Amino acid sequence: MAINLTINISETSDQPNIRPAVEYYADLKAEVAELRSFIGDDVAPFPPSGIDSFLSHFVIAVQFLQGDRSGQVVPFVLEPAVQTVSRSQPFIYGGALARHEISVPLPAGARLQSTITESDFHARPDKFFEVGKEHIWLQILNLDAHGETSLGPVRVVLGETLKSKYEDLFVPSLGLAQSLGKTGFPARFFFSPVGVFETPFGAFRTRPGKVLQARRIVEIPPIGSVSIAEAIPLDHVDEIRAAKKENRSLAASQPAARLVALAHPIDAALHLPGEEAFNAVQARLR
Repeated sequence: MAINLTINISETSDQPNIRPAVEYYADLKAEVAELRSFIGDDVAPFPPSGIDSFLSHFVIAVQFLQGDRSGQVVPFVLEPAVQTVSRSQPFIYGGALARHEISVPLPAGARLQSTITESDFHARPDKFFEVGKEHIWLQILNLDAHGETSLGPVRVVLGETLKSKYEDLFVPSLGLAQSLGKTGFPARFFFSPVGVFETPFGAFRTRPGKVLQARRIVEIPPIGSVSIAEAIPLDHVDEIRAAKKENRSLAASQPAARLVALAHPIDAALHLPGEEAFNAVQARLR
């Protein structure tokens, strides 16, 4: 039996207009070019390992939690100071199981650790340590910042400067830059600095584990400002030493004070070799 099949082809179609792939490619290429024009030089590879030196300062507000000044909030600004930071060679982070041991350069005379492992970090902020992203691991080498405040002179020391003055209280100040894409800049950035604040009311150390961070940087050192993500407890150095002697933790105890605001603007790169800048900071110790 014969079957008649009739196919009607209309001159109009309900199907969407299908453009050739070459046209889509051209449009996509134009959009990418426009995006790159906005980003400019922000897309760039990470630098190799080295030592960075720069001027930076602090904008701070401290709230006292004990004594006659309990509850009082005191804001102050410290003068610009030379800071040096060591950075590793860029590498693709492979996760905790990779057991990375990352080398960082040290100037002659520095007594800081020359390798960093993941267990050395006191903080793990959200959106960091992402597998497959390119990393640079960082260590503050030294900083000695001074300033006059309404309460009198204040000084902040970190890194080798902290180790030189308070060796028994020293904790390394570590951080990292992590690519927003797979490799290179732009990147996100954090530091977990541990330092001592010297004030007319005594010396106080920050509790490890709190961070300064920036959601997006396009260079190292990241010229601009980083700020704290939450309040940072401050413990009196005498209390820290007593707790260490008695083998007890201060983690659950009320601190003497806390940093309720802290911005750390990085003002300008210092055009000196890293080792020379490091020695300039150490020479100011007193």
